[in-house]
Amino acid sequence: MTDRYTRRAEDSGWLSVRLTRGGALTSLCEYTRVKVTREDAGRTYFIIKEGFTSVGEEASLKTENATKYLVAAGPGGAATVVATYRGAPAGEVSPFKGPLRQQWAELSFEGQTALVTLNSVWGGSYTPIAPGTHAILAPDYSHKAIATTGYVAATPGMVGNDVWFPIGINGALHSSSRYIHVGHLSEGCVTVHQLERWTALYRYLISHRVAGSGGKRVGSLVVRK
Repeated sequence: MTDRYTRRAEDSGWLSVRLTRGGALTSLCEYTRVKVTREDAGRTYFIIKEGFTSVGEEASLKTENATKYLVAAGPGGAATVVATYRGAPAGEVSPFKGPLRQQWAELSFEGQTALVTLNSVWGGSYTPIAPGTHAILAPDYSHKAIATTGYVAATPGMVGNDVWFPIGINGALHSSSRYIHVGHLSEGCVTVHQLERWTALYRYLISHRVAGSGGKRVGSLVVRK
């Protein structure tokens, strides 16, 4: 049995695999560890070993696709990103969402930066994320139900648009319903408003995992005010 790590087959960021039990399709994010067990009738079978999706279950791909999308290179160690508030909330007119009041911040990662919004829906329902150190978790499922096609169309080369990274507040290992994701509308998330910077951030985050976390934790988000 051999360890392999997934790569995306879809620009949106996911690899669809077929579960042996029941035959349903499920989607795995990049760098999910699997253990290849056998080949049979043109399909390669493996056990999903880490992450949040169907862990412990057997799944398969056509062998020709397994050769392309299951690879030996695993993730790097823990990632770190820093979000620093930029003043008080300010108004903007988004070309995608219209008039919004944004809590701007600068996100720093791997020597790069991106403009993000920490909130754009006010009135008490949502609040900007509080300063502190929070966990960045591995992607949980495809968020394609929340339309991101307009952002993709406006940003040639964008990948991973349906991949959202859950945030565990104060280091918690469960989702707070806040995410790091691409877009212009933030409901208390770390939302990458500078669309052309999303792909670099996605590639950085998806290719890292915290050792010993079972593939469930990517790294840390440090928020400063």
